[in-house]
Amino acid sequence: MPSDPFNDLEKGQGTADDLDSPTSPGTESFTVASSLRASLSRSIAGVSGVRNYVSSFKSPCFLKKQDGLRIDGAMGTTAIPKLEDFPKGFPRVSCFLDSDESFMLFKRFGIVFARLLLNKQDEIRQMEDELQGMDKMDFVGDKHEYLLSRDEDVKREPSTIPGCWSQTRPQLLEKLEKKIMEYSDLLLKANQLKTLEKPAARDYRSVLHFMENDGGAMYEREMSWIYDKEDLVSLRPGREHAWLDGMLERLLKVCRCGLVRYIFCTPETNARTDNPAIHYYDRRRIAKCVTLLITILILVLLMIPIWLLYKSSVNGTIGTTNDTIVMILSFTLIFSAALSLFTKAKRHEIVAASAG
Repeated sequence: MPSDPFNDLEKGQGTADDLDSPTSPGTESFTVASSLRASLSRSIAGVSGVRNYVSSFKSPCFLKKQDGLRIDGAMGTTAIPKLEDFPKGFPRVSCFLDSDESFMLFKRFGIVFARLLLNKQDEIRQMEDELQGMDKMDFVGDKHEYLLSRDEDVKREPSTIPGCWSQTRPQLLEKLEKKIMEYSDLLLKANQLKTLEKPAARDYRSVLHFMENDGGAMYEREMSWIYDKEDLVSLRPGREHAWLDGMLERLLKVCRCGLVRYIFCTPETNARTDNPAIHYYDRRRIAKCVTLLITILILVLLMIPIWLLYKSSVNGTIGTTNDTIVMILSFTLIFSAALSLFTKAKRHEIVAASAG
């Protein structure tokens, strides 16, 4: 019985050339099948190699940190800038200002903006006077066609242009357009800076204290901007926090116990510095606590007068109409004062809330 070249190859008794050699009449009929089988074997080997290569990434040797990140298919650890890792001076001050939104204080250079606006304004005024002078000369000189048609003014012959003109009217208008656009952009930028919030007193003191102590190593002229408080603006998003927010933050600094740190601090805030004099709190947790306190206060102010009137009516000791009106007005006044003191509600919002 003739031997099967496929079986001989699997047993190690033949070679790949035996598959193509016509050793027997029946071998030629297996030529196409042998090619397909060889291709399939190589494909399976390739897939196995890929599977082994991919599975190697799951081996324990890859579960290690590289540059602060875990290469294990999971999210990497969060990188928190630490104050002590930055040299004193501009690097550390920059890190401190960026460490909390309350510390983003910068000069708006109001006087410089005003000076630049005045300069641009006067340049535009001169160009405007020159334009009006051109119009008057053409009107007096009976050259009305240059005033009635822009196309005629553009195609104007040089011989018809007065010698006192340093440029044509279209050239002047082109320069005036560029100048007025520069002026308007500068004006809008100055307006945007003017609308930024002034820094809160507690935030200003924190930045000032850091720059005078922990930041250090800055020349006096380099840090003189921090003393120009009236020209400083805060990049803190939204409105400036109200009195209750500041009171809560001061209370947290005084009561620096483990429970306070557990409630209002996170691992990210604790990793920002090793300096015991610098405290970071999670702003979202403080905001939630303030919202809870304000909600409780408003509920109390709304329920107390209702409860007093109810008790008086049940006991039969309800006062006159004047006493009732005085009680309602008093608690309405307290409610409005609480909104004004504990929040940054606008005047019309306070009026609407009190009326409701």
